[in-house]
Amino acid sequence: MTYQQKYIANWHDSFVSYVGSLLGVIAGLEVRPEATHDDKAALEDIKMMLAGGDAEDVERDLAAGIVKKSTLDKIEKINGDMVNACLTHIPINPFVREFWKQMAHIHNAKNKRAEEMRLQALQIPIVEN
Repeated sequence: MTYQQKYIANWHDSFVSYVGSLLGVIAGLEVRPEATHDDKAALEDIKMMLAGGDAEDVERDLAAGIVKKSTLDKIEKINGDMVNACLTHIPINPFVREFWKQMAHIHNAKNKRAEEMRLQALQIPIVEN
């Protein structure tokens, strides 16, 4: 196995672990007595993101050892959508909510760019869709 293949295999395992960990956190939060109907609905939305088509596509691409532009885009979208769902649900000042959303989206974009740089350094091609 080449180091490129090993990197993608480790990335796959990390992604699967990340999704599983978040689903575990959600399962734990859903059963808490203080969880309201609205809380559970927000958590259900996040579960759908984590078990939805975009997450399945990312997992499948990485399992196949392929990194597509859409793979990176979908990871960024999943993370951004989760941030939006969480921050929309939290009762905070709209100005503060917008600040946190923008900060999280900047952070997600930075992470995506860092991954693109790692892939380039490792000579792992990013396949166009």
